[in-house]
Amino acid sequence: MPVENNVPFSPDFRPILQVGNTARLIRGNPSNFVDVEILGVFGLGVHRHDFGTLTTSALNLDCTHLDMDQYEFAVYRYVPRGRFRMHMQLPNGVDVYRTQGSVKGSQVEGFFIDGGSDDVNELPAIRNAMWAMSEFVTWERETPRFDAYGLAPAAQVEMYVDFYGYGFACKPADKIPPVSLWVNGRPRGHEPT
Repeated sequence: MPVENNVPFSPDFRPILQVGNTARLIRGNPSNFVDVEILGVFGLGVHRHDFGTLTTSALNLDCTHLDMDQYEFAVYRYVPRGRFRMHMQLPNGVDVYRTQGSVKGSQVEGFFIDGGSDDVNELPAIRNAMWAMSEFVTWERETPRFDAYGLAPAAQVEMYVDFYGYGFACKPADKIPPVSLWVNGRPRGHEPT
């Protein structure tokens, strides 16, 4: 079981699993999963990614620096640094985000994480909520795509995003894990098969 208070979307950002824990990583729908045992936990530090200059919007941005090696996954949180907002892809209520190999649907769902977290007028509860809600999990090279939208009209904005994370080295688990993490999907009402 995960260490107490180390749960997804908690105010504190700590590794949610420790060495020896097992987890089921669900990839898109409940029938597509991999059961893993944690061999190692490592901090990924902060990665400041430069998505370029924004004038109005930029779509389908990739950040391959978030990719993990074979049989590794990571839990990330991110903060846009500047006058823009980031949207992590959510195609048609199927996936939590769009990955490099998935196809964008005609209707995109999701939430926006605004930049400007250094705004002294922003309530701490809002900053903390945005920090917690920016959390996402990647499995191997299944990293999300992002859309960016400017908050300042007709201005050029440098798009820097800070990604913070923990990595997990894994091996196949030999038993059914007690914990499930939705890597490229989200919990929803599925009929048992």
